[in-house]
Amino acid sequence: MAKSVKYTPEKFKQQLEKSKTEEDVKAAYAKYFDIDYSTSDRHDLYTPQVLFEFKYDKTLQNLKNRATVLAQSLYYIRRLKYKDAKNPVPLYVALAEKNTAVVTLTTTWKHFYDSKNYDWDLAPSNPDARLIADLMQNDEVRNHQVYNLVSPEEFNFFSEKLNRVLLGQEALFHEKKIISEDNFEEVFEYWNSIFGDDVRNGLKTSRYFVCDIQEHKTMFIEKENKVVFMFDGGDAKVKQIFAADYINFWNLYYKVSNPDTIRGIIAKIDRLTDETMRRFHGEFFTPIAFAKKALDYIARTLGENWWQSGEYRIWDMAAGTGNLEYHLPADALPYAYLSTLYIEDIEHLKRLFPAATTFQYDYLNDDVQNLFIENTLPFDITWKLPANLRADLANPKLKWLILINPPFATAGTGGTKGNLKEGVADTAIRKQMHVYNFGETSRELFSQFLYRIKKEFEGKITHLGLFSKIKYLNANNDQKLRDEIFKFTFEKGFLFSIKNFIGTTGNFPVGFLIWALHKSNHLENQTIDLDIFDNNVQKIDIKTIRIEHKNVFLNKWVKRPAATIKFVPFSAGITPNITAKDRRDRIAPNFLASLMAGRNDFQHQNLVYFLSAPAASAGAYSVTPENFEKSMVIHAVQRIPKATWLNDRDQFMQPNAELPTEFIDDCTVWSLFSNSNQTVALQNVQYENDTYQIPNHFFPFLQAEIKKWAISNTDIALSITTSTDRFVATYLTNRSLSDEAQALLDAAKEIYKFYFANLHLIRLNKFKISTWDAGWWQIRNCLDEQNLASDLFGHFKTAHNTLRGKILPQIYTFGFL
Repeated sequence: MAKSVKYTPEKFKQQLEKSKTEEDVKAAYAKYFDIDYSTSDRHDLYTPQVLFEFKYDKTLQNLKNRATVLAQSLYYIRRLKYKDAKNPVPLYVALAEKNTAVVTLTTTWKHFYDSKNYDWDLAPSNPDARLIADLMQNDEVRNHQVYNLVSPEEFNFFSEKLNRVLLGQEALFHEKKIISEDNFEEVFEYWNSIFGDDVRNGLKTSRYFVCDIQEHKTMFIEKENKVVFMFDGGDAKVKQIFAADYINFWNLYYKVSNPDTIRGIIAKIDRLTDETMRRFHGEFFTPIAFAKKALDYIARTLGENWWQSGEYRIWDMAAGTGNLEYHLPADALPYAYLSTLYIEDIEHLKRLFPAATTFQYDYLNDDVQNLFIENTLPFDITWKLPANLRADLANPKLKWLILINPPFATAGTGGTKGNLKEGVADTAIRKQMHVYNFGETSRELFSQFLYRIKKEFEGKITHLGLFSKIKYLNANNDQKLRDEIFKFTFEKGFLFSIKNFIGTTGNFPVGFLIWALHKSNHLENQTIDLDIFDNNVQKIDIKTIRIEHKNVFLNKWVKRPAATIKFVPFSAGITPNITAKDRRDRIAPNFLASLMAGRNDFQHQNLVYFLSAPAASAGAYSVTPENFEKSMVIHAVQRIPKATWLNDRDQFMQPNAELPTEFIDDCTVWSLFSNSNQTVALQNVQYENDTYQIPNHFFPFLQAEIKKWAISNTDIALSITTSTDRFVATYLTNRSLSDEAQALLDAAKEIYKFYFANLHLIRLNKFKISTWDAGWWQIRNCLDEQNLASDLFGHFKTAHNTLRGKILPQIYTFGFL
């Protein structure tokens, strides 16, 4: 690796000086030092000799900058040591920006990157603040030489130093990797990719691997390209293996000398060769990487090596193919009970976890009467639970860890539709929940599992490690579950996206939360702070979930007026719904519109909209002059924030303070010109032998103003004289709008004026336009169909987005989210 002759130091420094980004700095270094590099593991630049970390303009003369950039590089070093099976830990770390640079021996920082005192789940770009602080206090960091590349003399010293390092001329020894029970699977996959074909015969390749990783279990004959594998019992196998490959592999790793580590690996090794079954079934269950992370959180909660005392028992009542237990320490498996519904899963579990107690069991039906029916005589009781599990459940000295990803099907009675599953409606647990009037929540299999778990483990020291959707924390239908059952104390947890479950659809968070069942505490009294992981299992943020009673949800803010007047129901802007059995064809007196806002979370954001008639669906209510302002706020608040996988189950709350008039007006104007305002004006709509006229009460301009505009259709012009001003137009005349709201109203006015002047170019019949007070839905759609007024719409969208940007932060300020 010698620098290019043509690329002189002067050109290198000139390119650095012109750099505008980290990528520019990296490109200059790669070209000048002629580096053949890899960035496959999301770090800046890597060779077996040097890990680079580049910045653009964070001078390394500054102590905090130096410590921060070094901390980021240590995340990559730790990843290379403990997670990357193929690449060696580089001998050196180089930190560089366009004017300063540092070259340092990797093992100098071993105390830091081997430490468990820091949050290594964070993304390297956001290192633990404690690590940065400790590095700033470290004398090596404080006193380390920082090369000033502007100085010709220091540049030469640095250039010569880095060239020697890249050429391996300063190599002392590099940091070897350790094979452990946590990373042996990745190491095996790498070992098998190199040596699998060389050793494969009647024995599994995993047996050769276990033999090879142990000290004194192999003999390497380099000159003959041979390795002698010495198995237990005196059996030996000689295999032809290319010496250079063998040397390179064992230059990366230490042999394993700890007998406990070997015992743990041996206990798990059969799982490696059960790949077909595991991948066929398991990848549709809890992703292995997040199941492994869950065990880390359990260790943080219960303590390192929590299983070794023998005080804990583990039970997974919905074990499936065992993904949650896949990385359990081998020593913990004799204390584990794994039960599941399907016999084929039991056979699979027995192969993977021979030391555990595995059994077929229907947790929602089997033995339920023994738990919930009182005054049962002992000789009348028969159990399906294994005798050893019953004995452990009766032992008051034992502690319990329930590790579970319960099913989330919803019980139904009429076949399968969406999440409604035929055959799950009438479990024994659901019948028991009906006795105590649990209503809607009893339809969820998830709730049924929790109901039995609470009963089964009453009086026991129990932690529940729960993979699930997080709707149980705040969904409207789960209020009784929170009030009566789920009164547990939160310990730790994290969130990740459902998209990590292969074969699933949707865009919502899945949580792993640890709860202390023996510590009663209402959820509304707790703060639930959850780490957020991306798809690479890196921590990117923390989410605080606000748990409130459903009575303070936003959809409870408006007192819904009684709907007593018959009116034709609609399902969309100009679409009547006159065939549905449940038509909901009633409006309240002084009806202005209906607002569909029955659901209260981001998951149902697209189901929030205005219609000029009653919505033929549950959740809508009549907007009247009395609730108009609150209705406009509800619509804007639920529509303006963008839905993501992370906020999908977040609930909207009632405001925490009296709302300023300006905020109300901004929400009103924004809502009037939202795409989800589907209000319209229609004439002569037939419904059940009656004819209905549907005025557009949300028309925003006064008739006196419209009469001054050019109107190219005489029938529509004449219709103005037979009517009165609409509610919203009159309402707006009495408001003093903000600059942003007024700008939007003015931009919309230009579109309305264009529309009236060009009525002769529009397919009026298609959009059922026959009167002057056509709705915003009708106007924007008929113009868009003809590709008319595109410039005006561009200006309008800018104004609409500006007002949205003003409202959005206030939604959080006023506690709606």
